Amino acid sequence: MSRNRAVIGAWCLVLTLTGCQAAASPSATQTALATQTALATQTALATQTASELTSPSASIQPGSSGVIYYLSPNLMDEWQAGSKLLIEQGGEALGYEVRTLNANNVASEQANQMDTAISQHPKAIIVAAVDSSTIIPSVEEAKAAGIPVVVYDREITGTKVDFTSVTGTQKMGQIAADQIGPLLIKKYGTARGTVLEVMGDLGDSYTVGIDQGFRAEMTKDFPNVNVIVKNSPGWTAEAAADAVDSQLTTNKNIDIIFLHSEVRAPAVITVLQAHNLKAGDITLVGTDGTPTGLAAIRDGWMLETVQQPVPQQVAGIWQYMSDVLAKKTFSPGSVDIGGLTSELTLESWGPTLTLPGGVIDATNVNDPSLWGNLKVIVGS
Repeated sequence: MSRNRAVIGAWCLVLTLTGCQAAASPSATQTALATQTALATQTALATQTASELTSPSASIQPGSSGVIYYLSPNLMDEWQAGSKLLIEQGGEALGYEVRTLNANNVASEQANQMDTAISQHPKAIIVAAVDSSTIIPSVEEAKAAGIPVVVYDREITGTKVDFTSVTGTQKMGQIAADQIGPLLIKKYGTARGTVLEVMGDLGDSYTVGIDQGFRAEMTKDFPNVNVIVKNSPGWTAEAAADAVDSQLTTNKNIDIIFLHSEVRAPAVITVLQAHNLKAGDITLVGTDGTPTGLAAIRDGWMLETVQQPVPQQVAGIWQYMSDVLAKKTFSPGSVDIGGLTSELTLESWGPTLTLPGGVIDATNVNDPSLWGNLKVIVGS
């Protein structure tokens, strides 16, 4: 059994799989049984491979391999909370003490937290940046102190880092465009209409990458579609809702809303209802694959979402951490991360592991292997 699969299996013990909230029916019953089976399988996997996870000695205790800091941008949603839990449990399974610091979406606070982490001389610092530009001086300070910096989720491309594990955001945007274009063709018989793209905070490379991929693909394949782009500072649900409300007030011809990070879908749905719109009147497409997003698909408000494979994205960090600490040279190529074929490339900022996204819709929303069907505690 591969080491990365074993790590993912162990981490699944941190999260409790949740069943669907649909009314009882044969399909709901089958989903519940599948969920129970998946949890049992994951638990057995973690137990079976415990000695492998702590190789070479099964007596490794959390912290015995040293301290690693994780600098989280915030813990206000399911994606960030799930990432925190998986990163902590994955490190502990390999003997590290993982200390998480939450910046509450304040870039200056994260810079101060980086100073705190550097002062403790940890084995490494994992960072998901609040702002990928303003964190650069802090990254360079850590590097100058001889502390490896591993980037998670939000690329930092303006300086050298030791390793990056991300989902291919531009590819996610392309996937979304390739879903949205045909929806408009189906509606009008040709590729026309209006899409409202609601981004996140422009300081976050995640939302910028999705936007770049989305608009490039729309321009190339569906040039007659009108794409309106609005950002939402701080990734707040209120900012997303305000953007949608403003556009619906002035533009009655919006066909599709493309919402980056569908954890904000409930706020957007409330706005749609306030404009006397019902599920399906305006097509909603999201990103991330969170529990909230999957619930919106089940409820009929969201047609589909492009998910991030969170467990594998975290697994990539721990699969390569020993190489990072040993300052080994990385070789580019295709690699298997928890069953996903991913690409390891050598970028100007450092070795980068890019994982693929995937579409979730009504046909696979109840798949118990989806990370969005895991129950996470926000703000923990």
